[in-house]
Amino acid sequence: MPSHHDAPGHARWIDVTRDLNPLADLLAIAFPDLDEEGHAALRQLRRIARSRRAQRMYARQEVPGAPLYGFVWEAEGRIVGNVSLVALPVRPKQYLIVNVATHPDYRRQGIARELMHRAIAHVQRKKAAAIWLQVDTYNRGAIALYENLGFQARDVVTQWQAQRRKTAAPPARTHDLKIRTGLVRRKEWPQQRAWLEAIYPPDRRWNAPCRPWNALAPTWQGWLQRLLRASAPCKQWVARRGEQLIGTALWLPRHGGATEALMLTAPPDLATDDVVALLAPVQARALRPLRAELPQGFLAEGLTAAGFLPKRHLLWMKKTL
Repeated sequence: MPSHHDAPGHARWIDVTRDLNPLADLLAIAFPDLDEEGHAALRQLRRIARSRRAQRMYARQEVPGAPLYGFVWEAEGRIVGNVSLVALPVRPKQYLIVNVATHPDYRRQGIARELMHRAIAHVQRKKAAAIWLQVDTYNRGAIALYENLGFQARDVVTQWQAQRRKTAAPPARTHDLKIRTGLVRRKEWPQQRAWLEAIYPPDRRWNAPCRPWNALAPTWQGWLQRLLRASAPCKQWVARRGEQLIGTALWLPRHGGATEALMLTAPPDLATDDVVALLAPVQARALRPLRAELPQGFLAEGLTAAGFLPKRHLLWMKKTL
């Protein structure tokens, strides 16, 4: 394994029985501008650090979706670097790299690069097909590191967020637009599916809040998927003008989460007033701030008019193994 670091200390595998509180401390220092979801993730780490039962469960086997595996850098008796690996619930096996962090006192000494090498080697031993990561578009140093390690840029997305409305949304002034809850019609499903694949690329379908997409289909297969997902339902609003499908908005309430997920399916030229009207019933029902991850520039004017703010612009990168 290549080694180009000059920092004191060494890399090792995360120990869920003793590393989670120090790891949360490191992430809080390394990322001082964490949003609500970030702080919720740190609280979850600390909750697991207090639960021996949870630690045994996560240590027994690799749990898909849990950011509790990976490598830390230990120096002078404390954790000063981290790269976490999240197993994705897909076949063939793939991983997501998160929480690439180095303590400010130990930066520019090769720790992140060394930990990334370790993570990539581990994923290769697991015979995974690919590794994914997200990075802020302004972080040119990190992007250069990832490119040097073989990651390739896929696309840029914007994370939007809006606070929940404290009062009901005013009636939208749109011409003959009708918005109803429920599924699209059978003849409209191919159009919605095409929008889904354009907005949420099929090779990253695992990142879409509402999945599998067949659960949205007005077919018996869709009914079966909805039955299997009864414990995690999503609510959909469908907008039509006359007999024409204009777009859909999907809301996924989360019990205990810091935010609630929003998905949009619509053409990229949907009028601003129509976007505002489509989002209004979702905003009126949401219990927490709404968050959406959409292609950069997609319906930006309409989202802004609806009260959403762009929180981050993120580059998706992928390394095929």
